[in-house]
Amino acid sequence: MKWILVLVALAAATSAAPSIADAEDLTAVEALKDQLEHKVPRNWQIRVRWRDGVLLASFMPPYQEGFDLWYRPENLLQKMSDLCPEPGAGIWAMLREGEDIMLEPTVGGKTTAEMRVSCRKHR
Repeated sequence: MKWILVLVALAAATSAAPSIADAEDLTAVEALKDQLEHKVPRNWQIRVRWRDGVLLASFMPPYQEGFDLWYRPENLLQKMSDLCPEPGAGIWAMLREGEDIMLEPTVGGKTTAEMRVSCRKHR
């Protein structure tokens, strides 16, 4: 009976331990978030996470500013493009081949794929 408890505890500890890849993924998330926090206006909220092999950063400007930008898509897309990391930025070395950084605006809790900006395409 003790062996079963030991095996169950060992299995739980092994599955709960983060892998090296997970740690690298979290490092990339934190690095991008830190970099973006220095570029965006202070009153904008930022959320960075991995989604479908893409490091996705969502920006939430104050409602009125976001609403105004949403209806001027060329200005909004330019703002998003300007936030992309520079080609020599260290964040790119943290990504695997084929991975990208995408930036998306979120206004009133809504976003759309058409408003996403691929930073790899803008490098």
